[in-house]
Formats: sequence, structure tokens, C-alpha cells
Amino acid sequence: MENEIKPNSFLYFSKIMEKISQRSGRIEIQDMLTEYFRDVISINKNDLIYVIYLCTHTIYPEYKNQQLNLGEKILFDVLKECTSKDITILKKEYTKIGDFGTIGMTYRTRQLFISKKTLSAKDVVYALREIAEISGIKSRIYKIRKMLDLISSCTPIEIKFLFRLFEENLKVKFALKTVLAAFAKLYDSAYIDKIKEAYNRRPDIEQLVIEILTNGISTVDTNFNIEPGIPLKPMLAQPTKNISTAFKRVENKKFTCENKYDGERIQIHRHNNQMTLYSRNLENTTDKYFDIIIKSNTDKDFVIDGEVVAYDPEQKKILTFQKLSTRKRKDFSKKETVNVCVFVFDILYFDGLELINKSLEDRRAILHKEFTEVEGKFFFSEFKDCENIEEVDEFFRQSINSQYEGIMIKLLGDGSNYIPSQRCNSWIKLKKDYIESGSDSFDLVVVGAYYGKGKRTGWYGGFLLASYNENDEMFETVCKIGTGFDDSLLSKLYEEVNNYVVSIPSRVKYKEQTKPDVWITPKFVWEIKAAAVSASPIYCCGIDIEEKGFSLRFPRFLNEREDKDVTDATTSLQIVMNYKEYEGESKVLDDI
Repeated sequence: MENEIKPNSFLYFSKIMEKISQRSGRIEIQDMLTEYFRDVISINKNDLIYVIYLCTHTIYPEYKNQQLNLGEKILFDVLKECTSKDITILKKEYTKIGDFGTIGMTYRTRQLFISKKTLSAKDVVYALREIAEISGIKSRIYKIRKMLDLISSCTPIEIKFLFRLFEENLKVKFALKTVLAAFAKLYDSAYIDKIKEAYNRRPDIEQLVIEILTNGISTVDTNFNIEPGIPLKPMLAQPTKNISTAFKRVENKKFTCENKYDGERIQIHRHNNQMTLYSRNLENTTDKYFDIIIKSNTDKDFVIDGEVVAYDPEQKKILTFQKLSTRKRKDFSKKETVNVCVFVFDILYFDGLELINKSLEDRRAILHKEFTEVEGKFFFSEFKDCENIEEVDEFFRQSINSQYEGIMIKLLGDGSNYIPSQRCNSWIKLKKDYIESGSDSFDLVVVGAYYGKGKRTGWYGGFLLASYNENDEMFETVCKIGTGFDDSLLSKLYEEVNNYVVSIPSRVKYKEQTKPDVWITPKFVWEIKAAAVSASPIYCCGIDIEEKGFSLRFPRFLNEREDKDVTDATTSLQIVMNYKEYEGESKVLDDI
């Protein structure tokens, strides 16, 4: 059937997605996508970018943070209009099926769907962009009108996947990494890692596709570099529980210790005389932190990495992360009462040169040469180059006594290059909480909820949490949590997550014993403290690594992590590594 329709059409896309939705093997899905991309290029290579946008259910590069954000209510209204069914019937069907697309395909009103034209992938992306950009008093009416107009040109199978695009969830078992791997296989599977690394340096899928289609894949690692104004996902540190374990990883190597600040990761770009700030999940926070001051000794373009904290300039004291969290994201006021300052610790780009492949020692020298501290606004992270465990211990104790969160231990020489989006052994974090309580904190994804009982009736009394499996891009259940909440917080969380209830889980591995009362679309990341990691027969975390599941003992809610995307959550591999380290098998850390 596919050879009767053009590969760059939305109908072809929908049929391919339907086939892929019935597959589960990662390599098989990659190969199917590769063949699909090859078919598209044979018709018009420029259409591949629109196909890839659809495959990743996006409409712009990730860093632009422009999404459809079509709530459930508007989708029910559109469904009602295009099926002529009563809203009560539709809601009952949704409770059973959990998929607007399947309902739309099944109950379509035939008279409505007299196709005006064959939609291309490009047509759909452009239409979705128009919907996303509609704003104002009557935006709801105009959005519905545009959505119905788009639906009127669709066949039944296209309706199914159009609704899934409205939801920004194709309900297929692949995500961006699989798409990048499939794209690389068009040329040479040996370049899969190169393409992923290029994307991590500059997360602009459109520019990446254009670069490779124009100049080939062999030069992507040299041609597709950091570009000021386009944020990259930051490098992350491996956590550890004690100083001796941390020191073993850097022993006999050149390394430094830095204070770890209790704030929010920030990336600062200067491009064409304009300063732009980004969070760790690529959100533009320039308006939120409008009063940040950076003093550069030149007018050159740059990208620097640091931490923004709440700061009391009179007492010259860093305030808590909770204080920083009260700062508004939008509708900010120039009378903002929470003063902030930045502690910078790395420079990734300066004056036309990408610096991430230089040693940290060299990068730090450039940073300190080209920038100047501004009292109460802009500081360099405090550091000490150490040679032995006694010096590390002393620096850690000084850090804790100064009310910092802990320390970072980083390689300085060989192996100290900056690797975007990766959690690396060349950076180790040692937090005060780890040592004082003997417990760890994990950033986990909410995937389900359990109805409350007793005084919690009417809210959710507990939640099912998951770690992220980077290999198959799935979420693996790791624990239930019901502690760490007061009534006001439970009420707030209920309101937040209840808008994302679905009937069928999205990319979640689970076992029947832990099935929640409701499933939640993976969107929320929470910081959880736990006493330890233990093997578990009823959870799926790490089950593909060790052939057994892992769970957290005595998990307790700490904070919402609005600055983190679900793909930034603690990985299943990290949790397995934590278990191994606790069991005295830390050798695996260097082997993985």
C-alpha cells in the first residue's frame, strides 16, 4: 500500500507509525525508521526534516520551548465536533481506551471527512505551528477551528495520528535517540554516536539534518559545533556517598574540588551583543533572571556554565533553593524581592572557539582571564586543587561549615573534557545530605497515582515513580511514595498531575502488583530521598541490566524539580550503580 502514496505524505507517516506501534524491538524500529527516511529522501530530501519533527512529535527545535499545550478539554471539544457524539459517551470511551486518536478514527462522521487535499508532512507541521502560535481572548475558538480544518483533510488513520500529535504523544516505543540513530543508519551505523554527540552540542534537529543532507555525515563532528544562542544540555556529575569512594576515582590523577551551590543550573550565552540565559532543560530564563549581571572583559561571544542562587547582599550569604523557587517564572516584577547571583565554574565557547575538548584546567584559566567578579552578582566558584584525601576532606568540611550543599570533585587534566548531556565519572558530587543521613536523593518521574484514604480522601494519597532507561527510552517503575507531603502540598500536587491523567501508560515498564489507580503522563520530576537501594521482585528499574528489579527503601518526597525534563531524571543504570556501590562492588563504576 505504501508504494501507492508518497513517502512525504502524512498518510504514509500515519501508516508507518501504525506499523511501528505494533513492534517492540529497538533495533527493528530503528531499521523501519531508516527505511522510511530513505523513502522520503528519494522523493524530496528537504521534506525529511518535517517527517522527523512528526516522528518526535515536535514542531520546533527543542530549545525554543514552543509546544502545542492542548489540554484535555479542548481535545474533547474537537472530538465532539468531528464525531457528533455526546461528550459523556466520548469521556466514557476515553476512560476505556485512553486514546483520543483511536476514538476519533472509530467514531468519525463520514460527511465531515471529504478530503480537500492530500496532506504532506510539511503541511501538518506548518498547521501545528499555526495552532501553537494562536493566542488572545478568542484563541480557544480559533484553535478548534484550525484543528477541525486540518482533520477535514484526513483519512481515518491520519485522524488517529493527528490526535496523537495534538496530545504530543504518538504512543510508539521510540523517542529522539532512536530517531537520531535511524537517521545515522542512512549513511553509516558507525556514526550513531557522532550524530548524538553533535545533537548534544547543538540541540537543533532541523540544522543537524540540513547539515548532514548538505555536507554528508563524515564531517558532522567538526562542522556541527556549539553556537552561542542555542543552549546545550549540560554535563552532569556522578553522585557518591563518601569521600573515600570519591577519592578512589581521582587518585593519582590531577583534580580539583569546587563548592556545590544549592541553586539552579544556568547557562549564559552572549551572541551578537545580546545576553540570553537558559536552564538545564534548555528553557529560556532571561526574563526570570533579568537582574543577573555578567562582567566580561571583552565584547566577544561566549557560553559559560554556572549556578544561580538566591543571595542576601547585606549579609553576603547564599539563601536556600526553596527561597530561589519563589521567584516567578513569568510576569516578573522589577521589584523582585529575591535577589540572585551567579557562581560560574566553566566556559564552553569563547570568541569563535569551542572549548569543550580542552582540559578543565585550560578552560578555567580562560574563564578567569576573560571575566571579572561583581560583588553580590557574579562570582567564580570557589575551588582548591587537591593532591590527597586529607585535602579533600578538609575542603568538604569547610564547604559544609560555610552552609554550602557539598562539593564537586573534577578531573583537571587528561579526561577532563566537557561532555554535553552526559553524566560522567570525571565529575563527582558529594553532598552533605549523603554523608549526614547515609541516604541518597534521586530525581524520579511520576507515572501513576493512588487514591487517598482517610483524611487524604479526595486527593491522591500516594504516587508511583519511575527511573529513566536511556537505552530503550522507557520509564521503569522504582517505588511508591506516600511520605513527605503535608495537606496543602498534596492538594497542590493533585491539581497539577490530575490534568495529565491517562488510561493507558506511556512508555512505562511496570508489574501488575504496583499498578496504580490512575496513570500519569510522564511530565513531572520530583526529588526523592531514600535510605538505600534494594533488589525488588515487583519493580522494573534495572531489570534489563541485572535481570532483577530494584527499588528504593523508605522513599520520601523532597522537592518538585521544575528545572528538569523527564529525560534528565535519574537513570536506571545510576540506581543499579548505586546499589553496587553500596554492596561494595564499586569496580563496576569504571567498567560501565
